Amino acid sequence: MIHPSRLFVKLSASPRVDGEIVACGTKYDPITEEEREIVETLNSMYMLLTRFEGYPLPAPQVISNELGEVAEELRREGFGLTKIEQFKYDDPEVALVSKIVLDETRYVYCTYRNENDLQSLAHECQCTVLECGGGEATVEAPSKFHALRFAVQVPLRLHGSAAIGLTQAAATERFAKAERHADSEFAAFSKIGAEWIIHRGGDPLPPPRRTNTAPDRILYLDIVGSSELVRERGRRYLEGIMSRVIDVINEEEGVVLDHRRGGDDVIARFPTKSRALRAAIKIVGRLTEDDVKIKIGIGDSRGRAAENAVTVRERVDYDCSYIAFRFGPYLVAYVEPPDYAVRIFGRIPSESVRAVGASAIVGSLTALHPYLALPFFVYFPIAAAHRNRDSASVAVVWFLIWVLVTLSAAWFGLYVREHYLPRPLVLEMNALFSQLMNLAKTMAARAGAGTP
Repeated sequence: MIHPSRLFVKLSASPRVDGEIVACGTKYDPITEEEREIVETLNSMYMLLTRFEGYPLPAPQVISNELGEVAEELRREGFGLTKIEQFKYDDPEVALVSKIVLDETRYVYCTYRNENDLQSLAHECQCTVLECGGGEATVEAPSKFHALRFAVQVPLRLHGSAAIGLTQAAATERFAKAERHADSEFAAFSKIGAEWIIHRGGDPLPPPRRTNTAPDRILYLDIVGSSELVRERGRRYLEGIMSRVIDVINEEEGVVLDHRRGGDDVIARFPTKSRALRAAIKIVGRLTEDDVKIKIGIGDSRGRAAENAVTVRERVDYDCSYIAFRFGPYLVAYVEPPDYAVRIFGRIPSESVRAVGASAIVGSLTALHPYLALPFFVYFPIAAAHRNRDSASVAVVWFLIWVLVTLSAAWFGLYVREHYLPRPLVLEMNALFSQLMNLAKTMAARAGAGTP
């Protein structure tokens, strides 16, 4: 279903955002109350999912960095990397919201030789063996990051193969698919918008340049224009805002790493990236009525989270709230559109309902007699401007839109009057209107004559 208001908001914001606006709001269908809050925030604020740039490093380097010392061991043992499929997201915003609202738990289907070694590796990687026997096992990982660190060590330490999936069935299916591409032990997974396998015979892994010790779960938040906010509303008001921010962080099981009382920023760590994103969206949504702009960055370290936030700020030429993070091979962000775009185009649904009724009135009256519709040519545009009086430019735009609406309805009424109404009825209506006008003139003349 096409949402005209979202389309117009997206188009009007595009010139002011140095990036590709993928979507406005989301079409994701929520089920739970928490999902509903996330979806309603994205839709009510017309948040723009914007893609800014590709990952600054090649995908193999990103994977090597994430594996760290394990990558070095894989290199020594002759394991390499092969991309077996590039993902194509038909609806990237729905895919993203799914990742945000769903649990980040991942499953690994693997084969092994020694059960004790399996249990030991799972414990080291903070994973849980759900089922094992006959040389095969299903392992639950708290996040994709933990699942990857477990899976790539299966060929090294368990002399078996492994595949990661969002569900146990998906992991098993990926395992079967990867078997067709590898002649020896392997680890199959998705990363940076593609599906990969690590196996002997693949392209050599590059040496890790830095070691990622955690997934993207660090949140950096800063209040935009906090100095002016304090001058206008006082420091206690800012403290109240930050208190509500920290409440949401706690709600999503985050841990505050840095915040000074009275300060306008906070750094927090979350169990998973999904929880960090959920917290960010909730914070932006719950503070929207306070007219507070917030910039948020999410990354695998404090520096990376702040860097993501700063990069997006440089690409948007107006003050707004936004959430910057990595999704697949890109830096993306949920960006609040310009105020004027929401004020003008965000009101299309409500104004459209009024326009239907107004068009029916103007068209019907015009069909009876054009003069009957004249008062509404003035009333409807002025009423529209009054409803949008919070901004002079927005009021002017809606005034002009309503002038076009009434003119279009009048033209349609004239067309119906000319081509579809019986001619005797038209003549009778003209005669009746003339009589009414003459009566009005006579009464006005009498009233004037009686005036001293």
